[in-house]
Amino acid sequence: MEDNKKDPEVIEINNPTKINFLKKMWYSIARPSRYEDMREQGVWKSIKYFLAVLAILAIIVSIFSTIIQVNVVKDAISYLEKKLPEMEFKDNTLSLKSEDATILDENEFKDYFGSIVVINPLIENNQAKTEYYNLATESNNVVVFLSNEYIVINNKYNPESESEEGIEVHKYADESSKYIEDNAATYTKEHVISYLRSKTPYTYYLSHHFVIYFALIGIVFIFIIALISLSLWLVTKLSKMKWGFKKSLMNTIYGSTLSMIIYVAYMIIRYFTNFSISFIDVICVMIIYIYIFILLYKEKNTLKNINT
Repeated sequence: MEDNKKDPEVIEINNPTKINFLKKMWYSIARPSRYEDMREQGVWKSIKYFLAVLAILAIIVSIFSTIIQVNVVKDAISYLEKKLPEMEFKDNTLSLKSEDATILDENEFKDYFGSIVVINPLIENNQAKTEYYNLATESNNVVVFLSNEYIVINNKYNPESESEEGIEVHKYADESSKYIEDNAATYTKEHVISYLRSKTPYTYYLSHHFVIYFALIGIVFIFIIALISLSLWLVTKLSKMKWGFKKSLMNTIYGSTLSMIIYVAYMIIRYFTNFSISFIDVICVMIIYIYIFILLYKEKNTLKNINT
């Protein structure tokens, strides 16, 4: 008797509040027989457990996606170091040391900046729109840096029309104060590279990805859990077990733990490989149903033993 009182598992059975988060994860995956003890903590504890698992998995995916994003940034900056022409920016005027226009359109550039960029301060606004509008069809828009302004041309622009739809004009005099402190100073290619390196928002990537994946994974599994819980409640209501919706919901939440982990692992694998499973959602649902079947089978045997 003394030994039993000291056994942590016996203490947890007698006092379910002793089951901490990590043990809940372990029991949810490997010990469906302990679901009954975890249900004793109530439905709100189950929902908090689901949100905590969701947050942890979202953080893990965010870390991997941020690593990929950072590599994209590094590739883009390395590309700029090689391709960006020698130039000067002073008194809101851009000039090149050569007389050749530079077109930045490789994938490693577009993946980061989202558009093709042309640097050609030797021509005027109207000539730029005529000469470079066709590039907008390749990446939805093209940004052209001229001597005193830059223009954004998107794929809605029609050079044969008198309309200016699809054209945005930004004067350096209006925009430069956001990025530089002294217009009289001379800024070069090296300043651009240094600025991009210093302004790479790693924490922004992480927080941004976390919000996206928390919402994405959450929406998928909230829908799955709600659907399975409702169907489970209806099935048991027609049987002698009569779980009730709260019990069905808690069982489904704990039974979804392994599915959530597998779903996130699949997302991470897809980031680094071409491996794809078109029916991953179906697999996750089937895993939850396996846990539910185990619980139903266990309870059915328990009721049978009581009746006999």
